Amino acid sequence: MKTGYRTRLHRMLELGAWLVLLASLLVAVYGVRTLPEEIATHFALDGTPDGYGSPAVLFLTPILTVPCLGIVSLIAHLVSPEDWNMPFAVKEECKAYVYADMLTMLHAIQLEIAVFSLYMQVKSYQQSGDGLILAVVLLTAALAVTIIGLCIRAYRHNR
Repeated sequence: MKTGYRTRLHRMLELGAWLVLLASLLVAVYGVRTLPEEIATHFALDGTPDGYGSPAVLFLTPILTVPCLGIVSLIAHLVSPEDWNMPFAVKEECKAYVYADMLTMLHAIQLEIAVFSLYMQVKSYQQSGDGLILAVVLLTAALAVTIIGLCIRAYRHNR
């Protein structure tokens, strides 16, 4: 893959996502060692627990997040941006800016997913369902702003 599109920002966003995932894993390890044998594992819409299980379920979030972050990293490193499906035709003279914007979008999404996963992990450790709906709404809004904002930015760089 042509690496000229990757910047320090991309490396920092990607590294940040993986470090946040590591923090999520550490919460799971700590939770398994300190929580009682049965914990709340699911919460109703009003935040009250309605499912119970082992603290080992705390490993589920980081385990499920690994493929999400991994796929994004693989795409960013192994698939040339020139092969991506873009919402517009990229002009040859604008490729560097447009593809850098798209890489920023990928890694920002990666970090947003990791932060959301860590938040969910901490709430699970705290045995609290409070604020989970708001967190989902905020994640959805952050993803929308990232995708729309960086697509618009890339489109403007393509003029």
